[in-house]
Amino acid sequence: MGNVSRDARLTFIQLWTLADDEGRLRGNSRMLASLLFPYDDGEDGHALTTAKDVERWLVELEREGCIVRYQIDGAAYMQICNWLIHQKIDKPSKSKIPPFDESSRILAKPREVSSEEGIKDQGEEGKGEDQFVERRGASHDVDVVKTIFEYWQKIMVSPRAQLDDKRKKAIKTALKLYEPRQLCEAILGCSKSDFHMARGEYLGQQKHNGLGLIFRDADHIDKFIGLASKQATGPESIEQRNARILAELMAEDATSAIDPDVIDVDMEEVEHAS
Repeated sequence: MGNVSRDARLTFIQLWTLADDEGRLRGNSRMLASLLFPYDDGEDGHALTTAKDVERWLVELEREGCIVRYQIDGAAYMQICNWLIHQKIDKPSKSKIPPFDESSRILAKPREVSSEEGIKDQGEEGKGEDQFVERRGASHDVDVVKTIFEYWQKIMVSPRAQLDDKRKKAIKTALKLYEPRQLCEAILGCSKSDFHMARGEYLGQQKHNGLGLIFRDADHIDKFIGLASKQATGPESIEQRNARILAELMAEDATSAIDPDVIDVDMEEVEHAS
């Protein structure tokens, strides 16, 4: 590890929090910048960490044999080398991510954003633009949309729900204004609402927990993010909160109970019901 920078070392350690029991994780550097460095956004005195920064640190780690990156069916993945040396897993779950194969190795820097939208490929030299702002208007990688949907599936205990065009549109529209970790906070906040989850005095009523409702507009997203922070139990530092969100985001669904009464209610259905 002495051959890599301090930032690359920190990135390597943080990758462990996202890896599954076989040491695999999704490898999109834009998504990783948001998940691993959510508060390094250039605001409130924090340094700005961009996808280009993360890409540079991943190149360092791959050069030293710490990770291997690969691509299957257009999706980027990563394998942490010598995983069982770094982590001892009791009763490991089988990975849902396809394994690395030499033919799938990424030999060049992956192209994560289309240049047709005015965003430069990661292999090109930047011109000083604020990449944090740039990626708000970009078309978002399928991995990011899928990850947010899977988080919603887990939190709402709705494993049979499908990522249809309607849900994709709701997520992509929300990503134009919010970072992935903020949208996950909004989903968590909705799950804390007795009204939206039909609990307590609202038991027996229809649930209003669809992605179309949660991401309906900025007011709804902000409201649910606020619920997530207010409902947290006990004192929680920024680091603890971030670790909790990451753990929930990547946790396996194997031990989750399946609720047959979960109803996915989206915006049009709510308006019709009212």
